[in-house]
Amino acid sequence: MEPGTIDNLAILYQSSDFIVVNKHWDIRIDSKMWYETLTLQSQLKYRFPELADPDTYYGFRFCHQLDFSTSGALCVALNKAAAGSAYKCFKDRLVTKAYLALVRGHVGQSRMTIRYAIGKNTTEGMTHMMCIAGTEGCENPKPCQSELIVLEHGSYSGDPVTKGECHPRTTVPSRRDSGITHVLCFPPGRTHQLRVHCSAVGHPIVGDFTYSHKKDSGPYRMMLHAYYLRIPTGKELIEVCAPDPFVPTMDSNWVPHRVTHRLDETIQELK
Repeated sequence: MEPGTIDNLAILYQSSDFIVVNKHWDIRIDSKMWYETLTLQSQLKYRFPELADPDTYYGFRFCHQLDFSTSGALCVALNKAAAGSAYKCFKDRLVTKAYLALVRGHVGQSRMTIRYAIGKNTTEGMTHMMCIAGTEGCENPKPCQSELIVLEHGSYSGDPVTKGECHPRTTVPSRRDSGITHVLCFPPGRTHQLRVHCSAVGHPIVGDFTYSHKKDSGPYRMMLHAYYLRIPTGKELIEVCAPDPFVPTMDSNWVPHRVTHRLDETIQELK
């Protein structure tokens, strides 16, 4: 996947109501800053000027979010009714997402469940970050859970790394009989959830400058990619895979050594 330009937006799915794009890394979805001319919004307006909605500030209705540094599948609604149907799927926890990541070190377990409540970091100079409960300055942490499935062990530029499939999930209170329990749910999850959780267990995402304590600045991008997206709207089923960018033919710095799980099998299991 090459760096983003105004005219190289890849379309994964298109109907009369939705477009799913393969968002580039290091591109914002939208921006009010005059100097940020290259955004997903500007790419969409360039590619589909006739589909931009003048009744919206940005021209397009984004159904969910991806971090500036994260690439992959992102759904855009083309009208108000479609946006409402997608919103209901997210609200009712019907959306399924799977991310791919390269993380530092070799993860010992073939599958790992990470449970840390995540809140906003209020420490001076770190207010752009999230943090785990118990960290100094961590405000209003909420329970959430991430699953990490090891796909391959290998190396990146000679350093040990693990390629994993990640699922962000949240836990929400639910009443059952007279007690209170917690129910595991699929996304939306928490802001920066996968990045915070991977860092918290000692396996920060390769190229994540923010959550590596400003140490990991070598790679050309942060290695987190929204690979699989399924949104079962009432009118249509949106189900896409954004091509895996973490393969040696795309990035020769990544050298896989040993396969633990196959991606096609884990996605089938997820379905």
